[in-house]
Amino acid sequence: MMKRRPALKTALGLGFLLFIRYLASSPADVVLARIDKLQAENIPAHQRNQIIGLQELNASWVVKIPRDVQEALLNEGISCETLDPAPAGKSYFLIFTPRPADPEVLGRYGQTKILDDQTCLFWTDDGREAREVLPADFKIKSLSLEDRISLSFDEKMAAGPGRVMGRALKPPVYDPLISQMVNRVSESTLSNSILNLQNFQTRYASMANCDSAGDYLYGFFVQHGLACEFDPFSFSSNRYNSKNVVATLPGKTFPQYIVIICAHYDSYSNQAETLAPGADDNASGTAAVMEIARILAEYSFDFTLKFIGFSAEEFGLYGSKHYAQEAKARGEKIMGVINMDMIAYADRLPEDLDLVVNLRSEWLANRFSICASIYTPLDLLKVVNANFRYSDHSSFWDQGYSAVCGIEDSIVTNPYYHKTTDTYGTLNMDFAASVTKIALAVAAGLAQPAIQ
Repeated sequence: MMKRRPALKTALGLGFLLFIRYLASSPADVVLARIDKLQAENIPAHQRNQIIGLQELNASWVVKIPRDVQEALLNEGISCETLDPAPAGKSYFLIFTPRPADPEVLGRYGQTKILDDQTCLFWTDDGREAREVLPADFKIKSLSLEDRISLSFDEKMAAGPGRVMGRALKPPVYDPLISQMVNRVSESTLSNSILNLQNFQTRYASMANCDSAGDYLYGFFVQHGLACEFDPFSFSSNRYNSKNVVATLPGKTFPQYIVIICAHYDSYSNQAETLAPGADDNASGTAAVMEIARILAEYSFDFTLKFIGFSAEEFGLYGSKHYAQEAKARGEKIMGVINMDMIAYADRLPEDLDLVVNLRSEWLANRFSICASIYTPLDLLKVVNANFRYSDHSSFWDQGYSAVCGIEDSIVTNPYYHKTTDTYGTLNMDFAASVTKIALAVAAGLAQPAIQ
């Protein structure tokens, strides 16, 4: 018995230390807070290491921070606003609020805090999803306490626009082969794909019809000779399951470098469980991905191309968040992401395409502009706005990748948005075809046609 006492004493000591460590990391000692970027450079290094970034915005970060560190920052005169003093176990959402009355409206459905311009934080006391309680016209993004982003103090690409992921990029100049690809874009094929997706009646991510739409995409990619796989995930506290659809065209020279063309294929409306045709939002973007895949599958490229249909975007970007986090964990070298979301409604003629980027991704919007001047006349508007977090490009921003969102209007003007009337008959297919052509040109140029 005497020989066992040291081991027992050691075990008790380790147990006590673990208990103390548990108390030190108790959720009660952590708060959800907002840190002003302009003051962040004054945070001492030993305190920065204890702050966990959850979301970047234009002027601030949303962070998880120990209470004592927050108090120390406040004592040093650094702005660190408490958003929720007891965040443990809660689900949060970023809400796009372009109308002055929006924050007050949100307050009728749950807790809300104003963040940066046109952005609010929202959560419910009973843990329900924002999509399940808010009016249909709000754009949302889920925000989890388990999220992690880098609190970078230099948003610009360190290597400049000529290099991405350590690779030198060829400048976008006229290429007769890319021109040939662009000219193969078919308005009728785009229309057929939109109609086929609309015919599922609803593609709401919690419904079986969305699953069937994913099967349809899978079959389309395989039919055109692409390797394809499902990327399953669960969301809403594991109440629902859905799947991303990922088709791959391997690069011939440097397959480890990846260019992604993506769109979300799920839909939403004010009658989402029974009728959400989602022709513009986002059968239009999905059809563009399908059309680009159909054409590029017949060519070879230096770098790998991935064509992805994301699901559960309308619930808060769950599908793309799952994919981007996993890609980062695998160390994938994603050179650029082209996300298309609502590209077929024209509230005026000629309609322009908004290219939404953060500072790190501005080079992608510039590349679009050059390609538009080369291959197809299309008016473009560059929108540098790190607050625009409400489509799948944002999930890649969070992981430090460059991404652009092509959208007809970053502040939605489509009167049929998230309604049962978002149908094919409201679309301008000339505009949709033009957007598809320019996205194809940018994707093909980034992936670099291989020498035959």
